[in-house]
Amino acid sequence: MAGALVGLRVFDASDSIAGQFCGRMLADYGAAVRLLEPPAGSAVRRKAPFHPDGSSLRFLHLNTGKCSVTLNHSCPSGRLLLTELTREADVVIAGRGLDRTALRAANPRLVSALVSDFGEDGPLCDWRGTELVYQALAGAAHRNGSHGQPPLYGTADRAAHGAGVGAYIAILAALYAREGSHQGQDVAVDVAQTTSSMTNPFMTQYVYSGLVEPRGERRLPLIRVLCRDGWVGVWVHLHRWRSTCTAFGLPQLADDPRFSDPKTRLDNWPALNAIFQEIAVHESADDLLHRLLEAHAVAARAYRLSELWNDCTHLAERGYWEQVSTAQGSRPILGPQFRMSATPRQTPSGPPTLGEDNDQVYQALGLTASERAALRNAGVI
Repeated sequence: MAGALVGLRVFDASDSIAGQFCGRMLADYGAAVRLLEPPAGSAVRRKAPFHPDGSSLRFLHLNTGKCSVTLNHSCPSGRLLLTELTREADVVIAGRGLDRTALRAANPRLVSALVSDFGEDGPLCDWRGTELVYQALAGAAHRNGSHGQPPLYGTADRAAHGAGVGAYIAILAALYAREGSHQGQDVAVDVAQTTSSMTNPFMTQYVYSGLVEPRGERRLPLIRVLCRDGWVGVWVHLHRWRSTCTAFGLPQLADDPRFSDPKTRLDNWPALNAIFQEIAVHESADDLLHRLLEAHAVAARAYRLSELWNDCTHLAERGYWEQVSTAQGSRPILGPQFRMSATPRQTPSGPPTLGEDNDQVYQALGLTASERAALRNAGVI
């Protein structure tokens, strides 16, 4: 079955996690995505974590399914080549500094997507960000962590990946609009603004009521206990209070005066969590979880990454994990973000080697072998 985006021609000229994740999602569903890298290679090739052979696993994740073309589009001859390369393209994913207006003048149907750290205007437009910076400036870090402790930023590249998804959606919307107008357009997504949008509902709560909840003090009926072999979380709904106590082997606790009504229970929540913890420390996570689920409690095990790979039967039985071939051998990759019945994601090829598509692409532009060699020697390709 053909992918949903087969026939779509994309040049990924970004050099960021957000931009390259956007390109990866387009490639997953059939778009022909060429990663435009500097002659020395994308900076993402040098981002941790690394495989024992030295290759970047982050680059593998973000660029599986793409081809690689090298081009220094910051110099005049490189800009001319980029214009020629994208003359018949549908989409360009760009970072800051790329002249998208010139590209669309040469190709009016082009959808150009700027994926940047802080956008093209505003007092921070020249800043460069990291995940910690994005979350700190958006207020997200101030929401995370324990009371009395420093703000805490969430791990992994959640802000960058969120912006990549936003760029993917914006590109598809612009392509849909092009069907009626026959004209492309510029779209822009910046990671900092995306991160700010992810602080809802806390931001809107403050705007409407002026209320700022202290960090780590939300009055939520959430139990977190450490078992012998892992963590289990339980959301204690009012109508599941007695059955939750029974699942922990403490049916008498349901009538304890400290916990007998919802308000008093929340007032004494740390003591309640400590009582459940005394039981859990002697249990296996799976045994406790089984009893909780039999009691229809809202509960889940917090998997370690090693357990997610080896022990999560849900992912395994749904065929989530896939393998791709790389120059260094077969590698596992994460499964699709969503599934389509008629045009599913195709198991893609591995990440590209640097400049692997150069000869094919530049020869198609009419450049001879000697001209390509001269451009390589000049650091243009």
